[in-house]
Amino acid sequence: MTGIPTPLALLRLLRGPTQSASRPMPLRDPAPDPGLFGPDSVTWVVMREPRLLLAAGRALLLQAANPLVAQGAIEHSTYKSDPYGRLERTIRWVTVVCFGTTQEAERISGRVSGLHRAVSGTLPAANATPRVPAGTPYSAGDAPLLRWVHASFVDTMLVAHDALVGGLTLSERDTFVREWDAVGRLMGLPRSLCWPDAPALRRYVDREVRRGQALPGVGSLEVAETVLHPPVRSRTLRPGADALAFIATGLLPAELRRGYGLNWTPAHSAGFSALTRSLRLATPALPRRLRISPVFDLALARTEGRWPASRAA
Repeated sequence: MTGIPTPLALLRLLRGPTQSASRPMPLRDPAPDPGLFGPDSVTWVVMREPRLLLAAGRALLLQAANPLVAQGAIEHSTYKSDPYGRLERTIRWVTVVCFGTTQEAERISGRVSGLHRAVSGTLPAANATPRVPAGTPYSAGDAPLLRWVHASFVDTMLVAHDALVGGLTLSERDTFVREWDAVGRLMGLPRSLCWPDAPALRRYVDREVRRGQALPGVGSLEVAETVLHPPVRSRTLRPGADALAFIATGLLPAELRRGYGLNWTPAHSAGFSALTRSLRLATPALPRRLRISPVFDLALARTEGRWPASRAA
């Protein structure tokens, strides 16, 4: 584990990705449709926050802790050959699902599900764990794996918001979990496998870790190596990548830090607590672009019939 980053260093990481000029807007449909969630949803309040981008690595590590999910990534994903492209495509999917029209959300989720239909195989002996033996079949369409991937994302957004932003009530946390049933449905997850509230989701994640279903195997460690130490174009970018790795590691459950063999001392824990507290306290002083995504502003304008003329087809 590298040194503890400063709040300023982390905020600098967000300046590029949150600029509308540097990241093309993925929303194209001007129809005044609120989409899956809309302006009155907790999801729009949570997901408009740029600081959640800092937690992307945590979601990936949580997913890959399940050795079958990790094996699917190893055999069917470009996570290693094109880690930034894969991350960009994931961010695009999340953005459109959250803030796009219903048609846009259904279309992009249908494309992702179509790609996932080819993802299947069996777990090799080298990547087996005590809970998931060699030869265990997997498919991206398997309900238990869909459930774990879905839980990994929803749980990460709540954990990250609590740590980096703060302010959600217990009721809002429960509502956020239930709102994401709509996304689960688009991705093929039955509503019966979703959770009624945030505590139920937390119990599920904790149980999967405790019972060993989400115990990192050798394949998980392979995926984690790329997540935590992605290739960078120049040495000047390495501190930013290390800062993201620090945040991802700090947000993980302690059991998974140990499972991944990540060094996390009391000094790291104290530094992480001080860092995240500083980020939360900085909220009122942050420029708007670091508090509210421009995608949120565009989606809000669309629902109010104010689609910018400059974006007309």
